[in-house]
Amino acid sequence: ETDFLVNTRPSGDMAFRTLVPIAANVVWDYKPAADGQMGTIMRLYRDWQICGDEEFLRGIWPKVRQALEFAWNGPVASSGGAWDADRDGLMEGEQHNTYDIEFYGPNPLTTILYLGALRAGEEMAQAVGETVAAQEYRRVFELGSRKVVEKLWNGEYFAQIEGNETERANQFGQGCLADQLLGQWMAHISGLGYLLPERHVHRAIAAVYKHNFKPTLQGVVNTARVFAHRNEGGVLVCTWPRGGRPKAPFPYVDEVWTGIEYQVAAHLIYEGLVEEGLRIVSAVRARHDGERRNPYNEPECGDHYARGLSSWSLLLALSGFRWSGPEATLRFVPAVPSNRFRSFFCNGVAWGVAEEGRSGKRALVSFRVEGGILNVRRLRLSPTLVRLERCWVEPSKTFLRGSMERRKGETQVEFSNAVQLNPGQALVLSFSR
Repeated sequence: ETDFLVNTRPSGDMAFRTLVPIAANVVWDYKPAADGQMGTIMRLYRDWQICGDEEFLRGIWPKVRQALEFAWNGPVASSGGAWDADRDGLMEGEQHNTYDIEFYGPNPLTTILYLGALRAGEEMAQAVGETVAAQEYRRVFELGSRKVVEKLWNGEYFAQIEGNETERANQFGQGCLADQLLGQWMAHISGLGYLLPERHVHRAIAAVYKHNFKPTLQGVVNTARVFAHRNEGGVLVCTWPRGGRPKAPFPYVDEVWTGIEYQVAAHLIYEGLVEEGLRIVSAVRARHDGERRNPYNEPECGDHYARGLSSWSLLLALSGFRWSGPEATLRFVPAVPSNRFRSFFCNGVAWGVAEEGRSGKRALVSFRVEGGILNVRRLRLSPTLVRLERCWVEPSKTFLRGSMERRKGETQVEFSNAVQLNPGQALVLSFSR
């Protein structure tokens, strides 16, 4: 609410720092951040999915729409113009971003976040009954998704459009940016699906691992801040495997940031590259092992920097957990083949342990609530679960009626009525394969 109801100006541009104490009509006086503003729209969609509160969404929606359409309209009185004045789905104007500089011209970081914001906007507009807006967001999204591949894809990953990027300061040109798929990572977490063709996304994140992850930083010349030593491993913010490094790229390209590293690792896991993702995590945790560095403090621009909280997405990626409050649907599709997979889960109102166990041709899936109250209508489970035999609630052994179907490559179980689980209760499902 602070981002939209306090920090979003009438023109739709959002201040990306909050002045405290909060006061009406008092916001931070600086240009908006293209990545942060689009990411905040995606984050709101995620929060709405978690809470399922339609009244909350309706109350905040007008400011969300302003913030999204600012990409088309630009500021009322400011230099720089609109980010996507021609509504072709590519960000082309001056784009301030998390690297404390401005990108110029289409690039994957801000543009793919923009595509994610358009998809989130489409879903939220449909939910509040604004069909015309939803259709326009879909149109621009589809056009932009095609153009990103047409304009930014170099055959291996997504790069900044060539122009004068090698001459203008703080650009990255044909570099392999570790953050290039940040918007797609957020889309996976939020349940928005692929923003770009799946095969391109898979190849691009694999390229980030190939070119940016260094098991040892020996030989890497870094004249900026040092978050890892040469005998340690990490993910470089940007590399140039095809040459063409600009004379003056943005200052942080040779650094390693744990927030980016966890994001890349989780995205690799989402794309099925589990071992590669865990290798990155091992390198990060080896740097913060309690002897070399504080294991509870991963600094970037300061101590205990918030970007490191992207580590939470590792739990989501490995467990395949996602919750939709509006649909009362819980997804649990473990990424790691195992005879027994157990994971913590939390949907904002309840928490507990989810488990998938296999023995021979039989499988059990269970959700045990330890705190809060879970009301669930549907489950999205592993596609290898072929035939639902029965489902019940423990410890009372109350049997339930549920139907099973294949949906989007996964096993969906729907109950005739919502199932309420209180602390100490578990929902158990028996399958044959």
